[in-house]
Amino acid sequence: MKTWTRWMYLIAALVAAFVAVSSVVQAIRQGSWGPVVSVGWIPAVIVAAWPGANRRCLPRRRNPAR
Repeated sequence: MKTWTRWMYLIAALVAAFVAVSSVVQAIRQGSWGPVVSVGWIPAVIVAAWPGANRRCLPRRRNPAR
């Protein structure tokens, strides 16, 4: 992996951590789960965009569906 790619992943991880911590702090201040729920989609996007996430697919079925 190249150096600039590592820096990009590091910066993205720091931004994600900052957003997560700030949403938890805002949720504590407001006394509701609203801020945490509003950023709940971020982990799904990170997992889907992570390199190599599309390599682990199920094999095709050889026989037709019944």
